[in-house]
Amino acid sequence: MAQPIELVDVQSETLAAVKGHVAMSDIPAKIMPMMDKVWAFIRGQDIGGHGHNVWLYRNLGDGEMDVEIGVQMSVPFNPEGDVVAVQTPAGQAAHAVHMGDYSQMGKTHGALMAWCAEQGHAIAGIGWEVYGDWHEDPAKLRTDVYQLIV
Repeated sequence: MAQPIELVDVQSETLAAVKGHVAMSDIPAKIMPMMDKVWAFIRGQDIGGHGHNVWLYRNLGDGEMDVEIGVQMSVPFNPEGDVVAVQTPAGQAAHAVHMGDYSQMGKTHGALMAWCAEQGHAIAGIGWEVYGDWHEDPAKLRTDVYQLIV
């Protein structure tokens, strides 16, 4: 379930991430292995100072997108293999909080895009999701959804 949508100022954050190109129909089959690579890197390097999972995406149309799947990092790290350092966007973004099962997030994305159109906010084509702490109860899952505004 989506909470009220608002405009927020966002600061850039560093992620340890794996980059890729995926079709919407391939999520989560392709995204989860990318996330697993990042966590294997963090655990293998015994890096502290990490935060939540973040999925950054650039919609290319026709259900295709470039993605950077990663974890917030508050400490420096040395990229290795497929894991690189990337930055989330900075600027003004439309923001919605999705509470509940991930399978229902499409509704939150739709509401966010509709709100932007209604308010006259042009989107930059870059969005991201910040996943809150895990809960066994899907109703307690929090995901912050952002769309960068031009």
